[in-house]
Amino acid sequence: MGKHHFFKRTIQSVLTIGLCSFLFISGVQAADAPTKNGEEPIAPGVVRESYHWGTSYGNILFEVLRCDLTDPYLDLRLVAGQGEYNQKATVPAMAQRTNATAMLNGDFFNMALEGAPIGPSIIDGQLASSPADIQGIFSLGITEDNVASIEAMAYNGRLTAADGAAFPIDGLNKTYYWHDPSGAESHTNLIQMYNDMWASTSRGHSTNSEVLVNAQGVVEQISYGKTFPFAVPDGKTILQVNGKAEAFIKQHCPIGSKVTIQSQVTPDKNWKFLVGGHALLVDHGRVVPYTKDLNALAGVRARTAAGVSADGKTLWFVCAEGRTNRSAGAHLSTLGYFMQHLGVDRAVNLDGGGSTTMVLKHYGETALSTVIAPEGNGWLRPVVNGIGIYNSAPMGELASFETSGPSTMVVGETVKMGVGKAVDQYYHPLNVNPSEYSIHSDYGLGASNGLYYLGLKTGTDTVTFTHASGLTEKRTIQILGEEGFKSLSIKTDQFMVNNGSVVKATLYGTKKDGKVVMLDPRVADWQLEGFTGSANTGTITIADTAGYANGKIIAQIGQLKAEAWLGNNDYNLLDLYIDDTTYWLNGETYTLDQPAIAVKGRTLVPIRLITEALGGDVEWIDNNSPITISYKGHQIELMVDATEVIVDGEEYTLDIPARVIKNRTLVPLRFISEHLGMTVDYNPSTRCVSVCGLK
Repeated sequence: MGKHHFFKRTIQSVLTIGLCSFLFISGVQAADAPTKNGEEPIAPGVVRESYHWGTSYGNILFEVLRCDLTDPYLDLRLVAGQGEYNQKATVPAMAQRTNATAMLNGDFFNMALEGAPIGPSIIDGQLASSPADIQGIFSLGITEDNVASIEAMAYNGRLTAADGAAFPIDGLNKTYYWHDPSGAESHTNLIQMYNDMWASTSRGHSTNSEVLVNAQGVVEQISYGKTFPFAVPDGKTILQVNGKAEAFIKQHCPIGSKVTIQSQVTPDKNWKFLVGGHALLVDHGRVVPYTKDLNALAGVRARTAAGVSADGKTLWFVCAEGRTNRSAGAHLSTLGYFMQHLGVDRAVNLDGGGSTTMVLKHYGETALSTVIAPEGNGWLRPVVNGIGIYNSAPMGELASFETSGPSTMVVGETVKMGVGKAVDQYYHPLNVNPSEYSIHSDYGLGASNGLYYLGLKTGTDTVTFTHASGLTEKRTIQILGEEGFKSLSIKTDQFMVNNGSVVKATLYGTKKDGKVVMLDPRVADWQLEGFTGSANTGTITIADTAGYANGKIIAQIGQLKAEAWLGNNDYNLLDLYIDDTTYWLNGETYTLDQPAIAVKGRTLVPIRLITEALGGDVEWIDNNSPITISYKGHQIELMVDATEVIVDGEEYTLDIPARVIKNRTLVPLRFISEHLGMTVDYNPSTRCVSVCGLK
């Protein structure tokens, strides 16, 4: 396999990315401009912005972290996989392990080799890897005075022996690769250095020689022709040598001798943060034509990039989701135009494709959320490093909180308001204790108790939430009148009443969405019909039944009414429905074996129900004997299937004779009831039959 072909495969196995622009980019037409979906602060100096951009090949979702490096509490760090190189981890795992507020993937890496970054890295202020000697590759760095820049980095390493002889060190913590454009192999005739950030026992070529140097610079061991079988000990350094480099060690660096190691990147700007990238996307505010290996990075992919302002005080991290059910991905050229749209002065392409991932803690939340999903809706790829955002501010006092609750309600309804996310002045999430909050109505349309709000008048109200500290937030709620209801209904605590009875009536409303809610009785007008007495906001006092068998309670909101019947305790009241087995006797519910039926305009009911339920007696032996009904001094005799009937000794003729159905005898209701001195009422719309008789 050729050297350059191998590097091409290396990039393909590691890199990812792509998008579209205002005009025609990579042969694809894009919409006029990206559209911002929204933004939220997530940490001091950090705002998350979400965008979408429509293209001819699909919509692209972008997530942006805009960082103000002048904020003293913004802490940006590069995180290595599981804490060392060669131990990759997913972006969420790195964020969880280090308690990051947000994190995204960082540098390119070769998935087939040891798993080290291609470019340079500074972690916790220490150089953890050197840049590869590849032209056209750029890195993102932040200095100790919090100025960001994107630079083409080089490595300056040197080993100096005790006798003054020196030899260049080619790189720190590098897997093998080929220099560009020379084509020289990184681990041949050169010194490669490894420190304790390199976790693997595999370092470059296993047949190369290695030198173990302790923290004091003393050569402790030399292994010729093979590498040490152990990982780099803490605080020590391993030098891997081959060819000319090995000859230098043999001549100048015997075991026990002291050596001096110089290791730094250039330009040296007192970096505290450094992560490798790839080619420039934007330079001095202008999109840069992509000139690197297009075979590795072409196409529509998930993408990650970083951009800086001209003064280095603003830093943007960008991820474009790719090949998912909600985002097509982006061309590299489109990614450049998007970075330009954000206003960056310089931007660099970072690792993408299957590596692109962004997680963060939304405003006021403690749990991480994935805002850029894995490419192709697939699995999360473990990567070598991630760029983490951390909140270094101390815990502060409550600065803001979110409110919750319905935007509309009906008059008389009680709703529960809530308090959601709460943060201090440094965006630290705070625990929410509902007992520390209260609400009140600004316009007097409602009443409150704790976080419960009762709408007493129609209109638009403003509800003010107040924390114990005095901090307030407001929420608007619309209180609907009769237009908000489908219907009203009343339930009473008793049905049969006497003179002096006090009835508690509860009012319910069925809202337009079908939800049934209990209503405060004060919002309705109350009336009592039939019986005399008072109806005062749901408390009904019966003064006199006035000889009526029934009375009625009425509650009214606007033109919408609810009614509930009351029964005189001196009467038996029976309600039943044709073809329904359920019936009500004095307000209690019962079940029939055989329901009432309608035959030729006449209602037939079970004989024992109509008589015994209302206090009468029935005597009947069989179909060959007469049925005798007795009630309040009245007596009726009739035969099954016969139209002749005798009432109190007088003979009458029935339209419909009594009949037996399912072993139950049914008789004509109205004839029997009225001749026994009962009253009968029929509602054709509901098919309800009501029978009333004195006890």
